Amino acid sequence: MMNLFSKQYLYIIPFFSVLILSSCASLPTDPAPWDASPAALRQIFPDSEYIAQRGTGATKAAAEAAAAAELSRFFASQISANRGYQITANNAAQTINTFDEAYVKSQINLFGIRYAHDAYYRRDLREWRTVAWIERDEAWAVYSPGFLQQAQSFNALFDAANQDQDQFRKALRFMAADAYARSDEFSGASLFGQILHPRRMNIEFENVREKIASIPQLLDAAKRNAVVYIDCPGDFENLVLSAFASRFSALGFPVTNNAGAAGAVCRVTISEGMQQRDLGIFYHPSLRAVITGSAGVLFTFSAEGERASAVTSDVAKRRAYQSLADSVRENFSLTP
Repeated sequence: MMNLFSKQYLYIIPFFSVLILSSCASLPTDPAPWDASPAALRQIFPDSEYIAQRGTGATKAAAEAAAAAELSRFFASQISANRGYQITANNAAQTINTFDEAYVKSQINLFGIRYAHDAYYRRDLREWRTVAWIERDEAWAVYSPGFLQQAQSFNALFDAANQDQDQFRKALRFMAADAYARSDEFSGASLFGQILHPRRMNIEFENVREKIASIPQLLDAAKRNAVVYIDCPGDFENLVLSAFASRFSALGFPVTNNAGAAGAVCRVTISEGMQQRDLGIFYHPSLRAVITGSAGVLFTFSAEGERASAVTSDVAKRRAYQSLADSVRENFSLTP
């Protein structure tokens, strides 16, 4: 019985050997036209119609995954290059590049990646070779509505700013439109669309680009006409008033001492938080600034100073107000 089993086993081994050899022999091994030369890929998949990247792997599926990953990296690298950022040790730059990669993957998932029907196995390298590709027109039909929605949101901000008669609020709205245009979501989508289909982007979103380019000049004009008067009763040695005046000037808004000549008024209410104790006088100051114009309240801002104390009242008060002024200089902005 053992001899019979041994003979059967000897017959089985050649059978599987033949099966493996025939399986390897059935693999497509003739080089595909797109892999014939460095320029062949662009001849088969012209840049005007396709975005295509090669991929290799131990299996056909692995090669396809690698090619799809190369597509993602191509988009992410192009977006990062167009933003003008470089991969450095800087955390902000790394964050932006991480966002680009995540954004690209989410967008590519919206439309199908296709793979070459003539993938083949290169025996000398023991690897599968294939191509992942995207047809530009097909992808644009899927992608463009998302960016169109973002463009409409930007247009709403820009048009509202352009039509506003209150110069201070006009400036705030242009700042909001500019911030939106610089946001990761908007700029990422814009650059992605430009890489995906430059011709369609140039045609369909030319108006949006012109508006974005005009913001700096329009914002500067609005600021110059938005003269601010600062009303700060109870201030100590004009410390807080001077801090607000320096910040408004730094932000591009002229400051006047004539309330009648102002287009906007910044009213500052200070709470000293003063306590008199046996060990001396203690202050914990805070303030609230309300900016109003012809359209009513336009912006509000709050700040706190550090707790200050001294034996004499004037010294403690000066320290408190100086701390409050420092907080204004460090924190006051008109960011939407």
